[in-house]
Amino acid sequence: MKKILKTAGVFHLLYYALIISYAGIRTTFSKFWLLTGAFFMALAALPGKWLSRLKIPMGIGAVYFIFQECRLMRMAHAKPKGGADYVIILGAQVKGTRPSRSLLRRIQAGAAYLKENPKAKAIASGGQGPGENITEAACIRETLMQMGIGGERILTEEVSVSTRENLLYSMVIGGRESSYVIVTNGFHLFRAMETARRLGMAHISGLAASSEHVLLWNYYVREFFALMLYRLRGKVGRVK
Repeated sequence: MKKILKTAGVFHLLYYALIISYAGIRTTFSKFWLLTGAFFMALAALPGKWLSRLKIPMGIGAVYFIFQECRLMRMAHAKPKGGADYVIILGAQVKGTRPSRSLLRRIQAGAAYLKENPKAKAIASGGQGPGENITEAACIRETLMQMGIGGERILTEEVSVSTRENLLYSMVIGGRESSYVIVTNGFHLFRAMETARRLGMAHISGLAASSEHVLLWNYYVREFFALMLYRLRGKVGRVK
């Protein structure tokens, strides 16, 4: 078991180094890998009799984690239904007035669906957070228009600060009985769809935008904890 823990510790520390070299030291959730790497290395230094007592709880935790991650990854391959009334593009970080890379991928995926389904309207959803000079919804709208989507097809919801609010306020705009395609990055789609069902959205399907490969495992592990927090609190926090 000591070898497994040491290997896990080294992997986590190396992945932390990769993340910060690729995206910077302030990358969301990156410190998790530094802390868990140090934690696994510390565990590996414990006496064997202590470690034997941890085998069962750690094994149960690992199985549950893998089960949930498989569900998240399966949803990331979902295909949307055609002919939806509305396409909800969930907000993500805006850097000044420009979309972050994650948000840009969501907008690109939404624009492609809107071009294939000319009767559908877009709901750009997201308020204004720290470091953002405009609302996420305004950024989505502007970028969609640059991609050739007419402004008359784009509705905006500019007050939400969480996934739950994104969907709740978008449903107020479109109505409970309308059909929706929910657009977000693949790692986030499972939680978004679960939230939509709990809110009573009757006709939904998901459209998974891609994510950066280097950060993908970071996103999926972060999303596991976001999903657990959502279920414990009964609502979604600001993790996106």
